[in-house]
Amino acid sequence: MNFIYAEELKKTFDIYGHFYNLKLSNSVLRSRSILEIRRKSKTSMLADIIVIMMNPGSSIPLDKKYSPKIFSKKEYFQNKTKEIIPTRPDNAQYQIMRLMQIYNWNFVRILNLSDLRNGNSGKFQTEFRNAMKLDNSNPHCITHIKRKKELSDCIKSKNNKIIAAWGNIAELKESAEVILKLNKKIIGLKNGNRPNFRYASPYMKKQKIEWLKKIQKEINNN
Repeated sequence: MNFIYAEELKKTFDIYGHFYNLKLSNSVLRSRSILEIRRKSKTSMLADIIVIMMNPGSSIPLDKKYSPKIFSKKEYFQNKTKEIIPTRPDNAQYQIMRLMQIYNWNFVRILNLSDLRNGNSGKFQTEFRNAMKLDNSNPHCITHIKRKKELSDCIKSKNNKIIAAWGNIAELKESAEVILKLNKKIIGLKNGNRPNFRYASPYMKKQKIEWLKKIQKEINNN
């Protein structure tokens, strides 16, 4: 397999995300909901496919001076527009770009089970548990009941399929189960017990290549 590196991928794709800060009680949680990867000079309105991962990881606004808006839970639920800005990708998004090259996709939308921005999975779990103490309904989760329309709008794609790549995080099991019950074709590499699926971008290059090869088989068979 021809493994394409980040510098080359950045010449082909643009990345955009919606960043916001969620205020719960006296705490402000750094968050990002959707992320879109688009092939340069292409204007597709509908995503080729949807990818759902654990949380936003370490991607950040390209403009270091950008200050995301702060929303209360109620304000976020009522917010009808999302400011989409240029975003610096992380390793997981480069991995999706490699898949886009293989299938010549022009537009992929990435969602996360949780919007909490944290590139360390262990620290993310701690942050998730702390957020639950502030509001145990988990409004930062895309599957929150008050975000039902948002989820419905965001998962629309040309092929009605979702690539599940959210790993194995106990705190996200409930949200993952909601996704699996949607009327969508779920594609992923199972990782132990339901509802776990292998993360798209493991640490080592050979593991990244392995994921790409195996997910292709799943896509081709579905």
